[in-house]
Amino acid sequence: MFQKNLKTAFRYLKSHKQFAFINIIGLTFGFYCFFLLNAYVLRERSFDQNQEQVFRLLETVTDENGKTRESAQLAPAISRNAESLFDEVLSQTQLVGIGRRDVGNDPETVSHEPIIVMGDNFTEVFNLPFQEGTLNPDSDGIVLTKTIKEKYFGVETALGKTLNIGRAKFPVAAVLDDFPENSHLTNGIFITEQIARKFFNEWDEAIASDFLNRNFISYFKLVPNADLNKLEKKIETLTKKNYPTSEVFKSTFKVQAVQDIHLYQNEIEGEINNAKGNGLYVKLFFWIGLIILLVASFNYAGLLNIAFMDRAKEINLRQIMGSGKLALLWQFLSESILLTSVSMFLAFLLLFISKSYIQNLFNTSLNLSEIPLSGILFTLALALFVSFLAVAYPFSLVIKNDSFRNKLSTSKLQFRRFMLIFQFVAVISFLMASIVFNMQLDFLKNREAGFQKEGLATIDVNSFVLRQRFEAIKTEFLRIPEVEAVSVTSRVPGEWKNIPIVKALKNGQSIENAEDALFIGADKDFLKTFQVELSQGQNFTGMNSDSSKVLINEAAVKALGLNDPIGQSIDIPAVNFGGSTETLAQVFKVRIAGMVKDFQMEDFRTSVKPLIISHWNNPIHAIDYYTLKINSPDWAKTRIALEEVNDAFAPESPIEFNVLDAQFDRFLQADLSRFKLLNFFSSIIVLLAFMGLFAMSAFVAKSRTKEIGIRKVLGSSVTSIVSLLSTDFVKLSIIGLAIAVPITWYLLNQWLADFAFRIDIKWWMAAIAGLACLCLTLLTISIQVIKAALMNPVESLKTE
Repeated sequence: MFQKNLKTAFRYLKSHKQFAFINIIGLTFGFYCFFLLNAYVLRERSFDQNQEQVFRLLETVTDENGKTRESAQLAPAISRNAESLFDEVLSQTQLVGIGRRDVGNDPETVSHEPIIVMGDNFTEVFNLPFQEGTLNPDSDGIVLTKTIKEKYFGVETALGKTLNIGRAKFPVAAVLDDFPENSHLTNGIFITEQIARKFFNEWDEAIASDFLNRNFISYFKLVPNADLNKLEKKIETLTKKNYPTSEVFKSTFKVQAVQDIHLYQNEIEGEINNAKGNGLYVKLFFWIGLIILLVASFNYAGLLNIAFMDRAKEINLRQIMGSGKLALLWQFLSESILLTSVSMFLAFLLLFISKSYIQNLFNTSLNLSEIPLSGILFTLALALFVSFLAVAYPFSLVIKNDSFRNKLSTSKLQFRRFMLIFQFVAVISFLMASIVFNMQLDFLKNREAGFQKEGLATIDVNSFVLRQRFEAIKTEFLRIPEVEAVSVTSRVPGEWKNIPIVKALKNGQSIENAEDALFIGADKDFLKTFQVELSQGQNFTGMNSDSSKVLINEAAVKALGLNDPIGQSIDIPAVNFGGSTETLAQVFKVRIAGMVKDFQMEDFRTSVKPLIISHWNNPIHAIDYYTLKINSPDWAKTRIALEEVNDAFAPESPIEFNVLDAQFDRFLQADLSRFKLLNFFSSIIVLLAFMGLFAMSAFVAKSRTKEIGIRKVLGSSVTSIVSLLSTDFVKLSIIGLAIAVPITWYLLNQWLADFAFRIDIKWWMAAIAGLACLCLTLLTISIQVIKAALMNPVESLKTE
């Protein structure tokens, strides 16, 4: 029976090629976008799913001013003691970064790599397989991941061989498999605690008893069904009990499943989070995929209803010849399932054909071959649902034994109205969102940073010589004709490392009144190189007396409450490098020499923060960068000249060169990629919606053919008939506008709240979206409506 129905369905579709083609194209795009976006959502939610019962410990610290910050770096003794004291903790391990070092045995291929101390139980907690060797807690060797091992040793075994790190040689004790791409951890070079004991005095004592200094990232392996709230309270009590009496304890703790790290939206200090995701966009893309599929499904249902109207005589004849209602249902379903199956197959085929393009578009890998069984079953259920949805209404009329054609052809079907309003809401919402997204991106791209970032390049200071002999190196850099200015600083705008945050207060105030401020060290050429405007006072002079002077920005003047800042003294008693706030051995007392205009040090999502620019000779942070103002038509040639200078002073340390403008652009790169995706899928929604509108206008025109003929005989003009048939569509688009605008306005304001610098949503943005939708509506329906209005009334009245 089913085979017979399929043959009949195939013959019908073959004889109605245009109908089949439009349906298949619409459904194929609907399924394609739905599968694609859900593959992306599944990938983003798959991070660390293989790490069962593994948790990260976070600490929320409240400072003297009531400000809170959440940190992944904790005092080492907390998790060590938790393992021995609390039954919920099966095992614990820690990671602590100790900076970057020159790595490599071949001077020609030496590179700068971050070095991380790995806790003894690391592979036990994370259940990671070894490629070579095993992790022995007593080993004084290093552990590499596969990619790092291949970088320095190729395909040969690395076990037992040595690797130069800085000025020391370390034997390779083990090689781990690479961390999966969907892991929050990153491949690197790990040293064991045994090595750390040799390089850091009192290591064992510190990790066993230090409850104050926050430098370690801690992980737990917990028993199944552990009470996390209870454990967090225990950890808080333990830490408070052992906290130094000289310090004020104001912390709470959170035990977080590692599966939640990737999409965790809070800003976490000192965390390891490879390719940090954005939960908002994951939810957004899921709903976009669902909306696209619904629009495609409604279009399909609309087109199928039109087809049933043409087949009214056939259906009535089948009933007269004895076809039962169930037989008709199976016939309708067979045709629908055939169309849906072909569309689904083409969607999957298109996914695999466009796989490389997709990966570039999403800037990630989507392994379509690893779709889980639940996903396949859901897909099949979805196909059946869409197939049934398309035939549900026509079949309901057959069951009621109504006049099929008359009932189906009425122009006041509530289902038709619902479908059109839904599509208008979707189109207007996404058009308005696209306008706001693109305007916000243009606003950020064109916003003044407060300094001239074009033409600036940075060179990292990665050796003792490059740091100590910077004056001579600057002189040599300036001998290169294309180099117009050179400055040395501890950090640079657009920074990709942690920027120290100091406590700053007016002279004589208590630390409870201290304000947080970003801190950098710089020389007298900083303002000239970056073209930062000095609004009051004087720049550094290059004299020894500069070491007690600072420049501050306008935000710092406001935060510190300084009416006349020049010449005033401020104290800096403490600094935070991304872990705990450390009290300086001696308060750094400085005098304000000048005030600079505000400029952007960080991402444009953050506001301009108070900034203190100290002289490079300060007790807090040494220089870490050369920044060069370059005017060159051939940057590659200029870079070669810069490398020659670098190699002349530090041949063992290869140059690390970055273009500052590109570093700032990376702040916008993720948003730029997402905006491209949103624009692409918005176009798909508009295309599908107006394909459905075209079908529906044909449906209305066909159902009112006799009415049009009678009106023309009675003297109605073509214009009045077109206006009559268009009125319903225009009304529905206005209803769609009224529904879409407030919802979209609210959601866009929620999204814009994440930006410190943002545009305001204006009424005309909604008006443009509504007007564009109305124009596209009139253009789409005019083809069918004008065709019907121009038809000879004699032919119209002959129509069945």
